[in-house]
Amino acid sequence: MFSFLNSIASASASVLNYDDLSYEELKEMTVFQRIKVHDWKLEYMTIGFTLAFIVLFKVGDYWNERKVTTFLNSQKELFLKNFAQFGVSPDATYIKDSSEAYSSYASGRENIAKVDITFKLKPRHNTFVWLLETGLSFFTESVNSPQDRVDIVITPSIAYDNFITAIVSKIGMNDYRKFNYFLSLTKTSDSDKIPESFVFMSEAAEFQEKTLTEPLREALKLESASFLRYIAFTDQAVEKPATLAGFQPQRRIIVSSHLVGGKQQLQQITDILAALFALVDDLASKKIEFKVEALRKIVKTREIEIAKFRKIEDEVKAEIKAEEDAKLKKEERDRVRKLSPAEQEKIEKKALEKQRKKAMKKQKVRM
Repeated sequence: MFSFLNSIASASASVLNYDDLSYEELKEMTVFQRIKVHDWKLEYMTIGFTLAFIVLFKVGDYWNERKVTTFLNSQKELFLKNFAQFGVSPDATYIKDSSEAYSSYASGRENIAKVDITFKLKPRHNTFVWLLETGLSFFTESVNSPQDRVDIVITPSIAYDNFITAIVSKIGMNDYRKFNYFLSLTKTSDSDKIPESFVFMSEAAEFQEKTLTEPLREALKLESASFLRYIAFTDQAVEKPATLAGFQPQRRIIVSSHLVGGKQQLQQITDILAALFALVDDLASKKIEFKVEALRKIVKTREIEIAKFRKIEDEVKAEIKAEEDAKLKKEERDRVRKLSPAEQEKIEKKALEKQRKKAMKKQKVRM
């Protein structure tokens, strides 16, 4: 016992291996002595990793929140000038749904029911996921590279003609058409009335010409295409409708942009929004009206889309019915197999008689 304690005392100049000590030796040691000889490398690594994760989470979370705040503050003057309410409440400008999803709101303006502002940000708070998604995006199209994005949806409170027209950045224009059902209904065309970095996607030239007001044209710059994804007037959904009700008109104006923080870029978005608010007033006052011929094309396009949907729906119903009929026939065959030979023969005679009568009926109709 004394010899063991002496060895512990002399260990101040040497290092004992905790795993090499026996149960009896550990039992004779004090708590402090056990702590002193224990190898804490794994615990230190765990604590270090946890602290690093927390720090990175907080930094990424703050970074995203700062980007949202900067954007909303840059548009605050415009919204307060045009709307009675800007923000989700008198005390909060935005709602934080998660570290990468935020939303804001404006209402209380003549001719505009509401403006919804939604943010989708890079997962900076989760470094592993951020790096993983970024890496996978280079190898597969099913994973999109994380981006900072803001969508501003203006919902008018007025009734005007249904139509789709959009000013779309040439950078990513094919993806925007692919992932937005309403853009798939349009035709693409270049125009010298907008910067060459943009194209029109419209159902008819009538709509693109009359919605390109002078303030909107002046707000669009050549370099805007680097962050502005598209400006769209639409009455149709983003996702392809899965029901007939989904084809019902829902008029709105969508401004989709990468989330930027530069003063000049933010001012361009402000100018675009101001032009669109004024454009809604022009639609309400009938200052902007469309020709009957162009509106007829819209009606025809909608009818064609609904007809396509009904055809697909009928085909699906027919397939389901065929599967159900096949299942019933199989169940009937299985049931008959379990019957006695006499009962099976009786059922076969009934089936043959039924087929004979049906053939005779068809023959009489032909005659």
